[in-house]
Amino acid sequence: MKKEAHKKITIDTLTKGNVWTLNEAELSHINIEGKKREDYSEYEAHYMNIIRPVFDVQYLNREDEKRVAELEALRFEIFSSPNDGANNAMAIRKRPIKKITDLTLENIHHLEASEVLELIENNLGTGWKGLPLSIQDIIESAFYVDCSVLPEYAMHRKGGIVDRRKDDGYDVLELVRGTWIEGIFIKAKPRVEKPKFETSSSLDEDSDVEIDDDIDDVDEDNEENEEEEEKAPKRRKSSRRKSVEDDESDNDNVSFEDIDGIDVIDE
Repeated sequence: MKKEAHKKITIDTLTKGNVWTLNEAELSHINIEGKKREDYSEYEAHYMNIIRPVFDVQYLNREDEKRVAELEALRFEIFSSPNDGANNAMAIRKRPIKKITDLTLENIHHLEASEVLELIENNLGTGWKGLPLSIQDIIESAFYVDCSVLPEYAMHRKGGIVDRRKDDGYDVLELVRGTWIEGIFIKAKPRVEKPKFETSSSLDEDSDVEIDDDIDDVDEDNEENEEEEEKAPKRRKSSRRKSVEDDESDNDNVSFEDIDGIDVIDE
């Protein structure tokens, strides 16, 4: 596991991501401080849903020496805690990541490249390409990954792919495939802090933007447009009516001279 410096975490700021940065003693302290809150019991189930995927937690009576010895043999650490019925102690053990299927989007960022390669190596020899796509996606969310299958002489050529990847800071795992070698190269990606977006409520009250005036102007424009649209059909009807009257007038004014100009068709 990576040893990471982290900001002080409280029961309120505990998440499925940052819980992986804690050790047993830190979790015990956070839990003791959290129990001092009046609303702790109301949200205890929520806190445990965050904690239990990462830590085994057992409550016990410290005076029960047999139970204490059993838990210590299982590598639990025992801490005093506020009395809860007959219990006055808390046994905590961080869950180890033993299998490739233990990886999650929350814990992958807290592993070293060498630890990930060890999980791949112990995964029944499947190599990188034999991993489920979901596991590949989890690993690639935190690491750059390159995989090449080459003959042994090509893989270990001086100045070849292995030397270049090591120079670039990659950890290397080699799996023998007959006369060929599968080379898996992994390097941690830099952590990027997610930007925090301000909500509209955080806007400065003294801002120069005059929203009300702009809205009034838009309303006035909309009213003018509506009036124009109401007048338009009337103008179109009036125009069509005038056009019909003009056509009828033209028909009434047809002269005999115009008729004489038309050739008569003999039957």
